[in-house]
Amino acid sequence: MLFKNVLGQSEIKRKLIDSVQRNTVSHAQLFLGSLGHGGLALALAYSQYLNCENPGMDDACAICSSCVKAAKLIHPDIHFSFPFPRVEKREKCDDFIHDWRAALLENPYLDLFSWMAKFESENKQPHIPVKECHDIIRKLSLKAYESSYKILILWLPEYLGNNGNTLLKIIEEPPEKTVFLLIGESRDAVIPTILSRTQILHIPHIEYAVLSDALKERFNLPDEDAFKLAMLTNGDFIESAGQIERSYEQLAGMFCDWMEICLPSDANQNRAIALYQWIEKFAPIGRENQKSFMKYALHFLRESLLTGVTGKSSQTLNQTENALAQKLAALQDEDLTDELYRLINDAHYHIERNANPKILMMSLSLKIAGKLKVKNAVRR
Repeated sequence: MLFKNVLGQSEIKRKLIDSVQRNTVSHAQLFLGSLGHGGLALALAYSQYLNCENPGMDDACAICSSCVKAAKLIHPDIHFSFPFPRVEKREKCDDFIHDWRAALLENPYLDLFSWMAKFESENKQPHIPVKECHDIIRKLSLKAYESSYKILILWLPEYLGNNGNTLLKIIEEPPEKTVFLLIGESRDAVIPTILSRTQILHIPHIEYAVLSDALKERFNLPDEDAFKLAMLTNGDFIESAGQIERSYEQLAGMFCDWMEICLPSDANQNRAIALYQWIEKFAPIGRENQKSFMKYALHFLRESLLTGVTGKSSQTLNQTENALAQKLAALQDEDLTDELYRLINDAHYHIERNANPKILMMSLSLKIAGKLKVKNAVRR
C-alpha cells in the first residue's frame, strides 16, 4: 500500500517517512488510535516504504520487486500477526493468512467485527495464542530473505494478553534491522510489559474535509451529507462506512423515540410500557448497530449542550433532532452531560463484551430517566 492511498494523516506520514530518510526507525512502534483512523493502512504503507528499492521523497516507488510483493501482501520479509477465532486445527496466523490477505486487499480499513464475521464467529472470543507468539519468534529469528528490514505487523496487541510476555525478549533485543509495528486501539488493554517497550505514535482522527471527500467519492454522497457524517463519526472511516450501511436516519429516529421516553413528561403515563416496547425493537438490531447507536447518542449529547450554550440549532441535526436537542438543552449542564456521557460510554463498552441488550438498556434507560427527572425538579 502507498502512503498516497491512506486517507489524510499527512503529519503522521511525514514523521514515518522522515524516520526512514534519517535512519532513525524505532524497532518497536505502537500505532495507537481508533482502527477507523487508519493505523493498519499506515503500517502497510510504512512497511512497503521501508523495504522499497527506490523510495521517493514522499512515497515508495510502487514498481520495484519489493513494492509489488508488499502491495500483494506476499513479501517474504513482511509478516502478519492478528487475532483469530478458536477453530480446530488452526492454531497460528499462517493458518488464516489467505483469509487475511483477501480481507486486507478488499479493505485496508479493517475492523475486528468484519474480520471475525468472515468465520461466522462474531460471538467467539478472538485471541492470539502462545503458539502464534512462538511462531513470531521463529520467523523473526531467521535472516531476511531479500530486503533491508524484517517487519512484523501485529494487529490488535490487546488480544495477546499475558501471552505477550513470550515476546518480550525479542522485542527488547531484536535481531538487526527488525521492526515491530503494533496497531492497537486501547492503551489500557495492552499489557504494560509490551507497552513499555514500544514507541507510541498516536493516530488522530482523519481530517473532516479529507474524509468527506472520500465518502463522496466512494459512496456518491452529497457534499452536505458527507461532511455531516464525517463530523458525526469524528473522522472515523470505518464508522462512517458503517453508518451509511446501517442508515443514519434509522438510528437517529430510534434515539429520538428513546429520549422522548426518558425525558420528564406529565403526559407520558405509560412510560414503562413504552420503554419495554422500545427495548424489544432495540435488542434484535445487532451488536454493531447497538454500538453505532451509542456513538450517535454521544454525538447528540454534545450537540444538545452546544445548542443550550449558543442558543442556535445544530447544523448536523435535522429538524426533529434539533427539537429534541432543545428539550434536553433546557435541562442540560456540564455536570449532567458528564454523567450521561459516562453512562452511555459504559453501555458501549458492555455491548462490545456481549452484554444482554435488554437488561443493559433497561438499566441505562432508568438511570438516565432518573437523572433527567432530578434535574427537572431542581430547575422548577
